[in-house]
Amino acid sequence: MSVNKSRYELHFHGLVQDAVTVEPSHAKQIYQESSIQPTSIYQLPLQLADFTGRQKELECITSVLRRATSGQEFQTPTAIVTGVAGVGKSALAVQVAYELQSEFPDAQLYVNLRGSEGQPLDPLDVLAGFLRIWGVEDRSMPQSLSERSQLYRSVIAGKRVLIILDNARDEFQIRPLLPQCSTCAVLMTTRRQIKGLEEATIVKLSVMSEPEARSLLENLIGADAIAAEPDATQQIMAQCNSLPLALNITGGFLRQFPDCKLADYASTLKHEKQRLAKMQLSDLSVRPSLVLSYQSLDEPSARLFRLLGLLVGVNFTADVASRFLEVEPTIAQQSFDTLVAWQLVTPVTPGRYRFHDVVRLFVRGQLAQEEAADVRQAARLRLSCWYLEKALIVDLAINPETRSQFVQSFIKDKDKDKDKDEWSTERHSLLMALYWFEIERPNILASVEWAHQAEIWDVVVSLAQNLVNFFNTYGYWKDWERTHGLALAASRELGDRAKEAQTLINLGNVYSLAGQWEKAHQCYQQSLGIFKELGNRPGMAKTLNNLGNVYFQQQQNQNAIDCYQQSLSIFKELGDRNREGQTLANMGIYYAQDNQPIPAIQLWQDSLTKLQPNLPKFQRVAEWLKSIQGQSVETSSSTQTPQPQRLILYWGGAFILVMSLILSIIMLTG
Repeated sequence: MSVNKSRYELHFHGLVQDAVTVEPSHAKQIYQESSIQPTSIYQLPLQLADFTGRQKELECITSVLRRATSGQEFQTPTAIVTGVAGVGKSALAVQVAYELQSEFPDAQLYVNLRGSEGQPLDPLDVLAGFLRIWGVEDRSMPQSLSERSQLYRSVIAGKRVLIILDNARDEFQIRPLLPQCSTCAVLMTTRRQIKGLEEATIVKLSVMSEPEARSLLENLIGADAIAAEPDATQQIMAQCNSLPLALNITGGFLRQFPDCKLADYASTLKHEKQRLAKMQLSDLSVRPSLVLSYQSLDEPSARLFRLLGLLVGVNFTADVASRFLEVEPTIAQQSFDTLVAWQLVTPVTPGRYRFHDVVRLFVRGQLAQEEAADVRQAARLRLSCWYLEKALIVDLAINPETRSQFVQSFIKDKDKDKDKDEWSTERHSLLMALYWFEIERPNILASVEWAHQAEIWDVVVSLAQNLVNFFNTYGYWKDWERTHGLALAASRELGDRAKEAQTLINLGNVYSLAGQWEKAHQCYQQSLGIFKELGNRPGMAKTLNNLGNVYFQQQQNQNAIDCYQQSLSIFKELGDRNREGQTLANMGIYYAQDNQPIPAIQLWQDSLTKLQPNLPKFQRVAEWLKSIQGQSVETSSSTQTPQPQRLILYWGGAFILVMSLILSIIMLTG
C-alpha cells in the first residue's frame, strides 16, 4: 500500500510578473475600463424596450414552464421555440424569462450557444461556466462531459431555476445542459429541428401578424408617421416579411431620417430586394433593409461596422472602436453610438453589445469586399496590441503574488475593518479579472493567432505569457499549450534566448498539469540549458525545482533530491526567501510521501519561516504541517509498534482534508 501522491500540491515555478511595473494611474485607468461585474445566477440579457405582440406564444410558453412551480410534475418542463432567422426567437425567450423571473428565484441561467454560427459553444465549457456560478472551484471541476453534467444536475436539483439555451444547434449540444428535476424549467431557441426531446413542447414562431408588425413600427418611428402613410407602411411590412429583425433595422434607419417619406423608403426597399434576388442571395427578408442602412451610414461608422466583423467573441464593448478607427475615444464612441441607434448592434448586458447572427454574416461579407487584406491584418494587429495592453494589467489582479500590491496601488481603504475590506476588495478584483478574461477569451485567443500570422513575435510571446494565470485558474490546458506553442516559435524567430527559456518553463508547466511528464521533462531540460548558457541563476533555480518535481512524479527519487538541493542552494545565494520556501515545501512532500515524517515536519517548519504569509501556498503548507504533526503525535503515543503500513493509514485520513494536488496542480508562480 502506498500514499496517493495527489494529496499534496507541488510548487511549480512559472515566469510571470513579480511586481507592478506599470505606472499606477495608467494601470487604474485600463483596469477600470476593463472591469465588468462577475457573472451571477441572474444572467438574463437586457429586456427589449420595444418588444411587441406574441401574446399567444407568450401564454403558451409561460404555462408550460410554470409547471415547474406546481409541485405536480415528474420531469423538467421544457419548451422549444423554433423559426427562421430574424423572427424574434431570442427576444421572445428573454421576454418569457422576465415574466417568470419571480417564479424562479434561485437562478435564471442564460447562454447563447451560437448554434447557427460556425463555432457553436462546447457544452463542456458551458457547464463549467454554470458550475462556477454555483461556487464549484476549478480544481474540483470534473474533466469529462458526463461527470460535469452529473455534478451540474446535482447542484441545481431541488432548486427553482430557469435555464435559457439560446440558439441551440442540436440534441448533442443541449442534452448535457438539461437538468433532471421537476423544479427547474428549460426554454431553448433554435432554427433547426431538435430530435430526441419528445417531452418538450415545441412552439413554431411565425412572422408577426399584420397588427403586431404595425404596432412594432409605431413603437419605433411613431404612430403619426404610420397613420400619415398607411399604404407605404403596408408595403414596408410586406418587403420586410413582417420579421422583427428587419422591421427593427428599418425603424432604426427611419428614426435617423425623420423627414424621409415612407413611400420613398418602401420603393427603395423593393428595388433593393429585387436586385438582391437576381443575385440569388439569401436572407432576402432582412438583407435589403440591412443594405439600405449600411449604405446610409457616414464613412467612419460604416468602417467601424465592417471592422467589428473581425471579432470572434459572442459580444464586445464599445471601447474597441477607438482602436479599430485609430481616433480619440470620444470620436470613436460617436460612431459606435450611431450603430446602436440604427439597431445594427444591440445591447446585451450593460456595456456589452452583440450582432444578430444574420447581421454578423452581412458585416463579414462587407468586410471581405471592401477592406483589403493588408488593412484587415493591420486592424487585427491593432486589436492584438490592445488586448495585450489590457491583459498585462488585468493579469496583475489574478496573480496571487501581485494582486495585493496591484489593488493597493490605486485603492485606498478607509474602513475600520481594514483587513476584511482589503480581502473583499482583492477578491472582487480577482473575480472581475477572471470574468473579463473569460468573456474576452475568444477574441484574446484570436489575437495571439493574428499576431503570429503578422509575424509580430514579441506580441505573441507577451500575450501568451499574460494568459498563464487565467488558463491555470480555469484549467484551459489546450489553450495554454496552443498559445505557448506559438510563443515558443515566436521567441525563436526573435532569437531571444531568454524569452525562449521562459516560454519553455510555462510550456513545461502545462504538460505537468496534464501529467505528460516526458514532455514536461524535455521542456525543462531545454530551458535549463538555455539559462545555463545565459548565466541566468534565477532561471536555473526555478527550472531545477520544476525538474525535481518531474523526477518525483517519475519516481526517480535521487534525481529529484539532487535538483531540489541545487535549486535551494541558488535561491539561498540569491537571497530569494519566498522561492527558497517553495522548494523546501516540495522537499517536505517528498519525505512525507516516503513515510519519513520527521524530516518532512522540519522542512515544512523551515518553509513557513520563508514563505510570504499572505499567499495561499503558506496556508497550504501550514495545513500539511498541522495534519502531519497531529498524526505523528498520535502514532508515537500508541502502544503498538508503528509499522509503515499503519502510519500510511493514519496519515491518509488526515491528508484527504488537504486540497487535491499534483493531478490538479495549481501553478503557484515564483
